[in-house]
Amino acid sequence: MNASPEVLWKCVRKNTSFMVKRNGIQLTSEPGNVMNKNSFKYSGLANAKTVDIAVDGEDAVTMGLKAPKRIQHPKEAIRVTPLKKDFRRVARSIKTQVGGQWYRADLADMALARYSAIYNASMIKKGLKKAAKKKAGRRAAAGAA
Repeated sequence: MNASPEVLWKCVRKNTSFMVKRNGIQLTSEPGNVMNKNSFKYSGLANAKTVDIAVDGEDAVTMGLKAPKRIQHPKEAIRVTPLKKDFRRVARSIKTQVGGQWYRADLADMALARYSAIYNASMIKKGLKKAAKKKAGRRAAAGAA
């Protein structure tokens, strides 16, 4: 028996093991949630079509798309695509698979931003790129408080 996404969201929105509440903000760490916000639009549990950009292992970045036809079989529902090419090709593949095929065009820019952050972090970790400079002195302390 299938439940509608709205009914699933009513069940999951306040009580889920993925939810993290900090500083008055509700965040989630559920797979399929690109923005990590606890809202129906981004929910990886309630929606039939979700996008997930994740790091598997050391440097392997993958993109997972939930297939609406396989919603009954959760293990087989997510199609995983490894993102191994250079940045331009990966960006083009994210845009075409997420936004170009009428999948979830509203999440295409957010998925690209998430991949960009993961890519930059991996380049800094490898030593191929320098981290952004941090403020030093009295102004840094005032900005942190």
